[in-house]
Amino acid sequence: MNTRFHIIIPGIDDESGDRLFGAVKQEVNRIENKLSRFIPDSDVAMLNKKAANESVRADDEFFEIINACRVCWDITEGAFDPTLRPLMEYWKSRSEVDETDEKLNGIKDNIGMGKVQIDSELKTIQFDSDGLEIDLGGFGKGYALEKVKYMLKDASVKSAFISFGESSILALGEHPAGGSWKIGMNDYLNPGHSLHRFYVSGGSVSTSSNFFVSDNGRLKNHRHVIDPRIGQPVERCCSVSVSAESPVLAEMLSTAFLVSSDEVIYEVMNQYDHLEVIKVDYESGQGIVTEFEQKEADPMVQEDN
Repeated sequence: MNTRFHIIIPGIDDESGDRLFGAVKQEVNRIENKLSRFIPDSDVAMLNKKAANESVRADDEFFEIINACRVCWDITEGAFDPTLRPLMEYWKSRSEVDETDEKLNGIKDNIGMGKVQIDSELKTIQFDSDGLEIDLGGFGKGYALEKVKYMLKDASVKSAFISFGESSILALGEHPAGGSWKIGMNDYLNPGHSLHRFYVSGGSVSTSSNFFVSDNGRLKNHRHVIDPRIGQPVERCCSVSVSAESPVLAEMLSTAFLVSSDEVIYEVMNQYDHLEVIKVDYESGQGIVTEFEQKEADPMVQEDN
């Protein structure tokens, strides 16, 4: 997945640690070979090649992956959309918005998870558009961490810390010094300092952003985060971190919440337990933090019988 993968398992002996790490590495490589659009015979590459012309039968695992993406697309009102690759390519060479551009409008009309037809009985997937392409870049690391989480539990590992490219974190059990693992949300304009700290034990934190830090320490928008509602890049430099029990959920929502309204974020948060969401806006020249808290149900409100 073209990124660093670090795993810390306190108290494990060298032989067991090497054996477990080898198994984890093999599983991550298996997932990459299944989900990477850059590997010609991967499941997603074959789907992109065939699905515009025919129904593609998927194995159980890949079918559930595509279905999970569809569910997240639905609950986030389209903010999570793995079909946006054509728009990303379009904006690589453009800096200004031209709403009369026929090419842009043509791309917008031919993408969206709503154009991915899923047959739950036959386990088939088909695209309604020739211009559609699935890119699971906003899903893969979270899914890999989900699988690794179960591997570690099956191996009776009580405590572990995994960093996948520093943007996707899995923390199990307690820190060796006691208490939860502390995961800081980096202040990109003040290196070495955190804007927020998550306390995690048995869960995951995923961070998504639309910028990189240049050599002179400035934030540069790389314009790869597209707002599906308008088909344009998110121009404000911002980042979102999501803490959740499920690494897959954290990964998908951190991507979706970069382009979501506050109302949608709260609506999604209220559908899940133990979600923590932090958004940081850097547009003013400093990190302005917004912390979203799950709203507790009103005990005076009862469902009608």
